[in-house]
Amino acid sequence: MADGALQAHTPADLEVCDVVRLWPPADAAVFKDGLARLASGVAVVACWSGDQPRGLLVSSLTGLSTEPPRVLFCIRKAASAHAALLAAPSISLSILAADQGGEAARFSRADLAHERFGDGWRTLPLEPPVLKDALVSFCGPVHCRIDAGSHTIFVLDISQAAARDGQPLVYFDRQFGDIAVKA
Repeated sequence: MADGALQAHTPADLEVCDVVRLWPPADAAVFKDGLARLASGVAVVACWSGDQPRGLLVSSLTGLSTEPPRVLFCIRKAASAHAALLAAPSISLSILAADQGGEAARFSRADLAHERFGDGWRTLPLEPPVLKDALVSFCGPVHCRIDAGSHTIFVLDISQAAARDGQPLVYFDRQFGDIAVKA
């Protein structure tokens, strides 16, 4: 692979990073508790699966590149929408604002999987679903998917972006909240 370019483009082509493990893995419970203390923004990742919108909540999202515009996010393989996201040619990310805790709650509950997309969503047939009043929304084709153990890393090329003023919804210590900004 030249210049570190990722070559995987389909679920069958998932790449694996080979690492020689010299140290034992960390205790899983302690590791998860540590990650819970890493404050992060919250986004809804969405796509189409046939004629149904599918989506779930993520907090593992980061900017990857500005040229080209690219982000990455991680999805647990056991998640309800994982298969739909693997098959989707394009995906949206709707980053939630501090006042959109209701959206976060709806998308984090497995029992509401079929009731997640209401009137607040733009659901055009040829574009991934987008929350109309998201703090930030990104859409674009999937550049690649990478097998990462219990999760799949998705790299998304951004072809559409929109943003509005406001504070982000933050996930910290297994709770949703906002950030205090000092003037």
